[in-house]
Amino acid sequence: MPSFFACVGHASVDHHFEIDAFATQPTKTPAKSYRQIVGGMAANAAIGMVRLGLPVRLIGCVGDDDAGRFVQTAVRELGITGHLEAVANSYTSVSSVVVDAHGERQIFNHRGDALAKAQPLSTRLLEGAQAVLTDPRWGDGAAAALIWARENAVLGMLDADVAPVEVLQRLVPLAQWAVFSQPGLVCFAPQARSSGAGLVAALDAGASHAMVTLGGQGVAWMHSKERILHTQDAFTVKALDTTGAGDVFHAALCFALSELYADASPTQERQAIRFACAAAALKCMQRHGALGAPTRAEVLQFLETQTTSAHQ
Repeated sequence: MPSFFACVGHASVDHHFEIDAFATQPTKTPAKSYRQIVGGMAANAAIGMVRLGLPVRLIGCVGDDDAGRFVQTAVRELGITGHLEAVANSYTSVSSVVVDAHGERQIFNHRGDALAKAQPLSTRLLEGAQAVLTDPRWGDGAAAALIWARENAVLGMLDADVAPVEVLQRLVPLAQWAVFSQPGLVCFAPQARSSGAGLVAALDAGASHAMVTLGGQGVAWMHSKERILHTQDAFTVKALDTTGAGDVFHAALCFALSELYADASPTQERQAIRFACAAAALKCMQRHGALGAPTRAEVLQFLETQTTSAHQ
């Protein structure tokens, strides 16, 4: 069976507005542009992967509403194999994403209930996957997928963004790579006095590798065996839209670790992380969320022209 990358979790509709500047008080702000696009952590990651030229299977649920039908159609048109069940009597997540002229964004979200009402994940949908990327929006589905990945010696990654602490505490021990946003790491380890201490807490919980993304400061990570804090600087670019950059980072990292730089040596691992940082930077230079994710050729060409440092 041909291999593919599986993204398990959240898909939504994003109403994407571009403005000049955020208001300092409540007012009407004219938008320079508007576009309805697919959003959500797993869906954005799937878009990032398909832009890299990868076969992708997106597994999750949407509501039996117009928003859900839009997501199902848009995913298919993007070249992603969608297994998005329309759950009866439920609704799809919808967000307003407002991006200013500096690429910064504010998101106003109405979380749907389709994932909360979903049937258990059928792990048969994962058979043939070479890597599995999950998010905490569908806790039950992510747990089943990460357990399957461990049992089948497949790379299992958790995009550990902000979520209820009990969800993160359930999922982090199951992940080979637990990759936190900075706010997500605070949610998971609120007593930790530093990012390094939070990563140690994730390793103590059972993750094999723990990483935190730090925006313009790059990323930091640790392994369960050596527990030395490694860092990778971010690339400096002029941002047009930071929406979806983290999801694209996770997609590129999952691909690079499992295929592009897959021999697990320290040098190859650093190259994989650098590849993911480059993909996120290039995404920030493009508009319309994850739809601006780069191709594999664009990332490799960018890396040939850049220098950035890595530290131990």
